[in-house]
Amino acid sequence: MWLSMKDVLDTEILSPAKVRTAIHRLENIPVEWVSVMEYPVEDYIRKNEFVLSTGIGCHEDIDVFRNFVLDVLHSGASALAIALGRYIKEIPMEIIHLAEKHGFPIIELPWNIRFSDIVQAVLSRLNHWHTHTMNHYEKIQKELLHLFLSDGTLSQAADIIEQQIGTPVVIVDVHGVVKGKSKNSDSLMMKLESHVRPLSYHEVLDRSNNYAIDIDSLDVTDSILQASIRTTNQKTNGFLLFEYSKAVRSDPVITKEQQYMLEYITTAVSLWFQKEMAIKETEWRLKDDFVWSLASGEYHSWDYILSRAKSLGYNVNLPYVCVIGFAENLKSLFQKIKPNKITYEQWMPSMIRSIEEQVVLAGKWIHKEVMVTYQQERLIIFLETTLNQVQDVVNLFLDHVENRLKKRFPGLMMSWGIAEQQAGIRTFHDSFNNAKIALDIGRRQMGPGYRYTQVNTSIFRILLPLSKNPDVLGIVLSTIEQLIDYDNHRGGDLVHTLTTYIRNQGNISQTARELCVHRHTLLYRLKKIESLTGRSLMNPDDLFLLDLCIKLWMIGFDQS
Repeated sequence: MWLSMKDVLDTEILSPAKVRTAIHRLENIPVEWVSVMEYPVEDYIRKNEFVLSTGIGCHEDIDVFRNFVLDVLHSGASALAIALGRYIKEIPMEIIHLAEKHGFPIIELPWNIRFSDIVQAVLSRLNHWHTHTMNHYEKIQKELLHLFLSDGTLSQAADIIEQQIGTPVVIVDVHGVVKGKSKNSDSLMMKLESHVRPLSYHEVLDRSNNYAIDIDSLDVTDSILQASIRTTNQKTNGFLLFEYSKAVRSDPVITKEQQYMLEYITTAVSLWFQKEMAIKETEWRLKDDFVWSLASGEYHSWDYILSRAKSLGYNVNLPYVCVIGFAENLKSLFQKIKPNKITYEQWMPSMIRSIEEQVVLAGKWIHKEVMVTYQQERLIIFLETTLNQVQDVVNLFLDHVENRLKKRFPGLMMSWGIAEQQAGIRTFHDSFNNAKIALDIGRRQMGPGYRYTQVNTSIFRILLPLSKNPDVLGIVLSTIEQLIDYDNHRGGDLVHTLTTYIRNQGNISQTARELCVHRHTLLYRLKKIESLTGRSLMNPDDLFLLDLCIKLWMIGFDQS
């Protein structure tokens, strides 16, 4: 898998060279470059570099010589070749013992071999090896591509990879679920067994396996390396796990050539993951369109719905209730997470898809059918229900959804509109409309982050027809327009103060406590409200009119 130090020494020009230390390791030491270096080394040597030196500056002081060898060794060089003659007559035994102790090759060269000839020969060997290796990697990739186009499995792909790299291979998805393994992977699987985590019931619902590999727990002590399998958008979809032999190398760092090989292999293997993703995305889009047609009521006939439902695995003859969710803080959540090299517009679809997946799994958890889509910036859910327990079923379902979202996306705030009174069979369109009204009214009435039902928004639903009347609009604006303008332009909180005051039935102390303001501050605000509206808060009719106007303004009027 690499050009070894032994291969380099087999070059004709280096036939007179004499290896003094670590001769048993030459075959397992990779060489990526060759250079000429004299003391001091500093940072001029890169890893896996074959270093040539005359030893100038080291011949008069054994300590300088020792430091020079140590610097070359610690830089990660493959070997140090010293030309004997003018400066170094022979390599001291102290240096030989030091290099042997570290398993580092020291090589003696005759003085009459020009370094330029050695460099030219080694670079030629490296170039030839690199070309041959790249052709080999392309051959592996083509073999994997042919397997993919022939509908081969990931286990068959793992067999091909094992044949080429000479070590067992296991392919897992991003969750650690095994997607394929080579025939001779028993030893690797035994090592991985110590890192197996049982899938939670939530995960099992969506997978055929009942276990997964805990990828994060793998470390170099297990002699297991992992290569990420990425799609074209650089998203990691899985991992290629394989063993490395500690007998061959004491560290798990792979060479650049091995990295190239893994890039060729993982690029081909990613096609299986992309195919699976494409199938899922197509299925999601078909389901999205179908669920939206139920919600919007735009379909030709019920027979058409039954036919499409069957093909998508839905049963539309069950009683359903519509629940609509609204993600309140996606943009702020994106800013908090700040994914690398991705815009909000690119991040958003995958985020919504992840939320939809949690919704579906929550439905499976409570053994209820769920149909979901995301339209008009809203998550539209049709949840199978029991007609005499609608609210209980919905609350149980949303409890599970919110728990899952809290673990998966900490900080995400969801608001929910529930059409519990429209639950039934073939009530999809009416249920959707009422859930939407409950959500819109509830968010204006109580603010974001709550569950709004038809029952707790009833009074607003009664007032909804009034909000569309031009005469009523005139009364509302003449009554509270100055109040709204004051809040908008001066940053006041008079509307909220008034609604809190009314809700507490005019109790000054309770209202002040709820608003977290001083009693005198509250009294000032109440006087300001009376001044701007021309209404007395002590007059029951005026108070009723103010309350009514605010409610009408909340449910339908342009608040700008």
